[in-house]
Amino acid sequence: KNRSKKNITNMATILLSSTISQKEDADEDAPLPLAKLRTVISQEAYLWLEEADAKESEWKAQLAEERSNVMIDLFGSDENADNNSEGSNEKRQRHDRYETRIKEWTSSHQNSDGFGGISIGDNDDDFVNRSCFPEENYDGNHSENPKVENEHNSENGSITVKYILSEAPGGHGDAIWAASRHVANLFANVKKCRDLLSPILNQDDDDQFIRNGDVDYVQDLSRNPLIGKRVIELGAGAGIPSWSALHLGADLVVCTDQGIADRIRCLAECALRNLEDIEKRTEQSKQFGGEEFNTNNDLNCGIVKVCPYSWGTPIDPILETIQCSNSQQDKELDQVHLFDVVIAADCIYMPDFHEPLLKSIKLLIRRPNKSDHRWGMALLPFALHGNTKDENVWNIVPLAIEMGFEVEVLEGVQLTPQWKNMDMKRGFVNMLRLT
Repeated sequence: KNRSKKNITNMATILLSSTISQKEDADEDAPLPLAKLRTVISQEAYLWLEEADAKESEWKAQLAEERSNVMIDLFGSDENADNNSEGSNEKRQRHDRYETRIKEWTSSHQNSDGFGGISIGDNDDDFVNRSCFPEENYDGNHSENPKVENEHNSENGSITVKYILSEAPGGHGDAIWAASRHVANLFANVKKCRDLLSPILNQDDDDQFIRNGDVDYVQDLSRNPLIGKRVIELGAGAGIPSWSALHLGADLVVCTDQGIADRIRCLAECALRNLEDIEKRTEQSKQFGGEEFNTNNDLNCGIVKVCPYSWGTPIDPILETIQCSNSQQDKELDQVHLFDVVIAADCIYMPDFHEPLLKSIKLLIRRPNKSDHRWGMALLPFALHGNTKDENVWNIVPLAIEMGFEVEVLEGVQLTPQWKNMDMKRGFVNMLRLT
């Protein structure tokens, strides 16, 4: 009898712990309050999101009232309506146990896709944490076990970023497209990142490969070239390249997308959550002595901002967002001395937007002046989606040259397409490098 009581007590304790754990997980997955996002957005953007939240709350209340009235008409009472919706609620609860709002993507030295962000089911929410297409260009063999792969990569500077897919329509910001995964994976590989950013390296003492002999040469090669750089992403979607640059030591990261409230809100929350992860990692690095835990243990957390922005328009909203921080460095930014790296991943599939996109890049990219000879660059990774003729997409190259850019076409890489049964062509990532 005593043993039975003890077993019952143990089971009750386990169930209680499980319930508490599920509640904590749910709390962690819940959206952050808007007030907490103020540190990464401008005051104007905050007021805009506040108004959007109020409108959404009003719309949801109205929808709930209309639904309640319809159910009463159909079944005669609220009780019957509740009983009828019980099945759908149970289905939603089962779905919620497996689907989280906050997702993760992890870089890989061996798999072109990294881990996470690929949907292989008929449901758009059916994401997996493994690569479906191993690629020889990534220096290794494909691993079927993400845990083993991640453990291996932990010795080679892999990163894990958090992202949230916005439910708002408009553009293709509701998925992690191959181009975003590709450029983020290149960023996380020091050697490949150096090759990618080679046009803007060696412009100052911090970027020199050789300073004081072979020892400094080796130490410099172990540092990610994004350290100390200013990075901006246009048409960010879920912002995987932005959060990767932040984790890898960029001084300033600005993540932009079109002015869709839910999209910007999700990006702002991701900015905060990734920044918190970096701060935790930095603190742990100090506790464990730095070297074993973090290869970039001398890094401070960079500044991250999120801003709604439409291509081809003045960049004043971006400048205002940057200058709302207390950093003297950011207050000294001007239209000549801006970003070292501009990213626009999978943003050129609509030829009508080529010119406004290039105009924005020209306004944002760092340019030499009398006091500073350094220049910046832009990266345009993209796949051909089949919505128009391929040559129409490639026409951005002569247009960019006409607008004064030097354009390099880098080698393409095959990644996994976003969804099951999607044409492999939509997972083949081309890369344009503009200076």
